[in-house]
Amino acid sequence: MRAGLIFLSLLAAIATFAVIEIYAQEGVEHPFIEPKDIKPETCLTCHPEKKDAKFVHTAVGMGCERCHRITSADHKTAITLVATGGDLCATCHAPKKDPVLHGPYKAGQCLVCHDPHTGAYAAQIRADVNTLCLGCHGSGQRNVKASADQKTVSLAGNQSVDVGDYSQAPKLALDPSGISGHPVKGHPLTGKDPRAKNAPLNCVSCHDPHSSALPKLMPQGVKSGQDLCAECHRQ
Repeated sequence: MRAGLIFLSLLAAIATFAVIEIYAQEGVEHPFIEPKDIKPETCLTCHPEKKDAKFVHTAVGMGCERCHRITSADHKTAITLVATGGDLCATCHAPKKDPVLHGPYKAGQCLVCHDPHTGAYAAQIRADVNTLCLGCHGSGQRNVKASADQKTVSLAGNQSVDVGDYSQAPKLALDPSGISGHPVKGHPLTGKDPRAKNAPLNCVSCHDPHSSALPKLMPQGVKSGQDLCAECHRQ
């Protein structure tokens, strides 16, 4: 009897999951909003997670219609973006014009690394700096999974990238600990940044995540890799 009840429960769970999958694939229309009620207060009443977090994108405070186009007519409400990809971000963030551009930034894939609304990390990045960077530039990362068809790779923050783009990202040969070994064996990737008070040592201590005038996305203000190293290793 007990086994039968467990079996029926499993069938019900499978059926529920199937229904959820159907709705996810077919899409669900947005509930109708009266034109007079199209305002941030209405949106955030139903979507409080878009404003409640440790870090909130300044665009949220500018109003939802800064990025979303909302129209209501004939008892239907349609919501689209005013632009897509990097073009949307560029309406506020002037595009970088340095000769060296980070691959995702150049492709307008800002959302691979940033949540457009809120996040637990500064600049709404989808994971801590090193986890985020090593998602593409590390090997054997636990939170990185290739899809069954091998056409996409899932990264931190439930984002996916084309397997070709992922393959082109240079992979670092780190020490077995995974927290040292770049740019040379034994070099730490964590700890305190000797150049900045109270700042952590991580990937962006030595690389700009968007663009640079120098190879390897070295930060502005240095002329070469040796100059960069010398800022910590003056002896």
